[in-house]
Amino acid sequence: MEGPAELFVEAVAGVLAWVDEHKAHLFLTAAVAVGLMAASAAMNLWGLIELGRLAHAAAGLPLFAGLADAGERAAERFRALAERYKRWKIDERTIDEVLKAPLRGERPYAELLRPAGSGSLPRPLAELRRALDKVEDEDEKDAAVVATLMLYRALVRSAEAYRDWAGWFGWARDRVKEREFAVAAGEIGKLREAHGRLEEAAELARRELNVVLASYSQRRDVYERLRPLLEVDLKRAEGLAEARSGELSKFGGANMGTKAYAALLSIARGGIYGHAAMLLAGEGALADIVLSTPATAYEKAWRIAKGRGEAVDPSRSPKGAAGWEDKAASALLRYLLSRADDEDLRFRRVEGGFEVFRAYGGVESYLDALKVGKTVASSKAGEEEVRRFVEEARRAAPDLSGFDKAPQLMAWRATDMSSSRGWIKAATAHPWQAAWYIALLGEEELSRGGANVTRKGRRPNITMYWPREREDHILRGSKWLESVLGHPVENWRELVDSIGWSWVLEKVGELAGSIKPWIGPGEAEDAEREGLARRMLGELALFAHFAEARRGLDDGKWREERAKRLSRAVEALSSGRIAGEYADRLADLIIRYTEGNKKDAEKRIENLAKELAGIFKEDVERVRGEVWGVVDFALNDMRCLARDCADDKIARKFVEPALELIMLDKAKGGFDRREALLWFGEMYATAIAGDGTVGPREVVLAVGGELGGGATLLRLATLRSLNQLLPGDLKFGVRTYIKEGRYYYIAATGDDAARLMRILAVAAPSAGGGYLSPKFDGFVEKAQVRVRSGEGSIRRTPKGLVAAGLVISEGDIKVKYNVYLRRDAIVLQFQSSDRGRAELAARLLRLAGVSVEVKRVSERGVWQVWAATDMLAVSREELRKAIADIVKAAAESGWVDADKAERWLDKLEKGRAAREGWPKYYVGLDHSGALEVKCQPTNPSNMEREVQRLKAMGLEEGRHFTVKMPEGGKAGYVRVLREGLERAAWLSVHGEGERQRLAAEFVDLILERARKKGGAVYEKALEIVRRGKAVGSLRLADVRGAEVFVGGRRYVVDVLGGGAEFGKGRSGKTLLRITITAEVDGVKSDYEVAFGRYGAKNEARGFAAARANAPGGKEADAERFAALVEALTGEEPRIYRRSDGKIDIVCGREHLDGFARYAELAEAIEKWLEETGRR
Repeated sequence: MEGPAELFVEAVAGVLAWVDEHKAHLFLTAAVAVGLMAASAAMNLWGLIELGRLAHAAAGLPLFAGLADAGERAAERFRALAERYKRWKIDERTIDEVLKAPLRGERPYAELLRPAGSGSLPRPLAELRRALDKVEDEDEKDAAVVATLMLYRALVRSAEAYRDWAGWFGWARDRVKEREFAVAAGEIGKLREAHGRLEEAAELARRELNVVLASYSQRRDVYERLRPLLEVDLKRAEGLAEARSGELSKFGGANMGTKAYAALLSIARGGIYGHAAMLLAGEGALADIVLSTPATAYEKAWRIAKGRGEAVDPSRSPKGAAGWEDKAASALLRYLLSRADDEDLRFRRVEGGFEVFRAYGGVESYLDALKVGKTVASSKAGEEEVRRFVEEARRAAPDLSGFDKAPQLMAWRATDMSSSRGWIKAATAHPWQAAWYIALLGEEELSRGGANVTRKGRRPNITMYWPREREDHILRGSKWLESVLGHPVENWRELVDSIGWSWVLEKVGELAGSIKPWIGPGEAEDAEREGLARRMLGELALFAHFAEARRGLDDGKWREERAKRLSRAVEALSSGRIAGEYADRLADLIIRYTEGNKKDAEKRIENLAKELAGIFKEDVERVRGEVWGVVDFALNDMRCLARDCADDKIARKFVEPALELIMLDKAKGGFDRREALLWFGEMYATAIAGDGTVGPREVVLAVGGELGGGATLLRLATLRSLNQLLPGDLKFGVRTYIKEGRYYYIAATGDDAARLMRILAVAAPSAGGGYLSPKFDGFVEKAQVRVRSGEGSIRRTPKGLVAAGLVISEGDIKVKYNVYLRRDAIVLQFQSSDRGRAELAARLLRLAGVSVEVKRVSERGVWQVWAATDMLAVSREELRKAIADIVKAAAESGWVDADKAERWLDKLEKGRAAREGWPKYYVGLDHSGALEVKCQPTNPSNMEREVQRLKAMGLEEGRHFTVKMPEGGKAGYVRVLREGLERAAWLSVHGEGERQRLAAEFVDLILERARKKGGAVYEKALEIVRRGKAVGSLRLADVRGAEVFVGGRRYVVDVLGGGAEFGKGRSGKTLLRITITAEVDGVKSDYEVAFGRYGAKNEARGFAAARANAPGGKEADAERFAALVEALTGEEPRIYRRSDGKIDIVCGREHLDGFARYAELAEAIEKWLEETGRR
């Protein structure tokens, strides 16, 4: 059996041969020198490579918005070019006959003359024949024919793409004529696709040219004569495509293939060479592009443009110079192409340009300012904005105690978390995501923030840092990792080394046949799938080889090993001319180049080339070209030696799916199959939270970066292994698409997506009964839970209660609950010392229509899920029916009073109707981003009924909600304030009887409406509800051993007690004095903060003064006080050092809300807020 080295060499050599046979031969030579395979194996492999079986994927280069600047004149040129090349199209077989002439022992130029003689050639090819009459060199004639035909074919094939792009300018011009207009997310995506097709045309032409050139290697003499004229120099082509008009003369030495490719590339990017090429191509003068130097081609294009009263650059044309609308249309296209997100936008005309708003669910929020000709964007958020973002994330961080955090951490490491030196770092623009990070790794030690309005909209985007020791601690304590690997691991490096990468590669190879139908779009040919599969397998083999080679080596030792291998490759690539010390030095410089020391490395390489020229006694330029040829080859085609394919930034994408594959394979034997399904679902859902999307009928996971194809293939293997464990009604398929070059998208759609969502609905990470990402809410509707009451399980407990078993399941995943018929209520309950099982029980109940929380009910770590009659009465029909059956059976046995049973059955029957009796509440965000909850009953009686219901719930008019009665033909409304939703959330947990029932229904209703809106609306509603439920839920003495950082120093806080009381300030103002007794870093003291109302907005602010007589003086006392406040509230207060030497500690409303979570303080805080006019 082939090892990982041979597999990766075969795959890479195959791809190289498809692109360039000569490079494939060089690669095999270097592979033998490095020791990756034997010379005999390399020779056998060389004979087995089949060029025709290798498919391609679009190489999506970065978007260049310069094309969008050219205006209406450029749009006209694109339209004209499309029309002409559609008209000039000839049969593809005619072109193929000319290109294949060398394989028949004939010359391309001679073959071109045959159809020319019959007058059947279109204008571009007829012009080519005339131009070649002046060329004497036979090789140049043949090369010009090949390059021109490839250019001609690309233009014909891309005619529709050029026409589409011209249409987009008209679309933009129509939009900017309006004072206000909308751009849908779908339109932005289509615009991006249209632009991408232009660059794809260039890439396709280059690949086809290389395939043609490689086929000529069957006639070695032809290959050697034409290769120097046709082989594309990528670096030079990139430079030519983006050169300014004054720089074109620098590219006079570019060969024909390079110029043809650069012309297409520059057309896509709006470069000056592309503008010149379009003018020439429009006249049928493709020969001038191929035969002339770029500077000469520009001069010819200039004459064409001058005759039309234009300029080569259409945006500078004096004839029909661009007006405001043209400039505005160009600015709009450039702005849309530069955005990273596709989302609904609205533009409003203002002086000098447009204001841009994000539109979501009928709500608009300011995003950006677009100036005509220039985009003005803030790249840095205000400090206060960033601080609020981080504080919100800290407050919302869920409690993950009792969980094995390693599975979730592995998924985040594969997507949005990376490592840098001794740090774990993660960036996000979503508070829920930052909260999840904090729940996993603890509070960050460092964060840097900004707001990128030009790409993501004006929202904070922070990067958070944690020491690597936090990760190591999680890995060391993971029982799950130990069960998968068979032994514990101490750190990340040991984890990577513990995975049998050869086994992983072998396993993926076994599954490759069944995976192949999932690769590529549905209409892809078998050959294309085969080519993509081999390319992906090659990347996986490449990583596996280097991961195995690195095993046991630290960063320094591994760098030395890479340098040794690369030195041998340098010697082989230079045919032994660069050897010994010089090969070692060049290898080290190549690695330095990839490590970011480019300028220094380039200078040293130049010096080394001069030194070698002296030793060889040869021309410096010749030796310099040879040295740089070796360097370029090493950087591009042996990049894993140079750039380190075993580096953490690459390995992290492979570790998670590799662990999943090992686990799922073990599930066929000793590993619990249901547990494996749950662990997999938790990890895959977490990966989707990072790099995925969830739609009504699709679930998509993106995999990108270097060797992304290998990581994608590994993920497909895990999905195939998962399917082998699933029952028939849950098996699903996926499709894999390649976009933007090296980005892969694994997509389940339609019924396949529905089946995958069923799995993820049960397994997606949750805490306290709620999902950790709003993306997961899309899974709920697809769930197909089954509810079954345990037949014969109804019984009497020793205390006389009626009890029964009840099972809720989704697929093979099931949980058994206990149902108790108590004196005054039906109670459904689940208890476990396993936090994960308790969360699973809560998720299944949620899928059955009951929103419950997971609570810790004992110091021994017992977790409970609990729901009573009113909550069960609004559940799904299956659950209500199963509970009703239990009640009926108990009544028939005489264990429950008939009247009580009748009341319960009536409530279960009418529960759904009661919930549906609520009016339709609007839930959204107002212009300031605050949550708005409002209903507009159609008549006064309905409004009065709603007011009475809110009062029956325990809410007070004016304090928790406001009412505006209908008058003068205008509709009235009932608006529930933030304080009202918080109070309802508190009552849904801590209330009693009818109040608790109504509050629970109301909170579920509002969250359901918010969930449908999604995004920021749901996040804001969930934050308020969580905060409301937390009021009075803790005790001060619960805060023990809390670690916080203030001023860069770590403090340990133990709270001993405290209370709150009213007082009077000097001005007679009513104050709230909160006193806490605590021990901070071993110093025991009483701390007091006095809250009052201040300013025009009557804001709540608290003040405390640092004490000079405290241990360590005022500075130390201030920091200890700040540490105490942060430990209690999750918010660090501000410390102000006054000019008179005094130090004040200042708290805001966020701190007061944090204090309100403690039972000893909650009642006084609520009363003070009410009496002082809470707003």
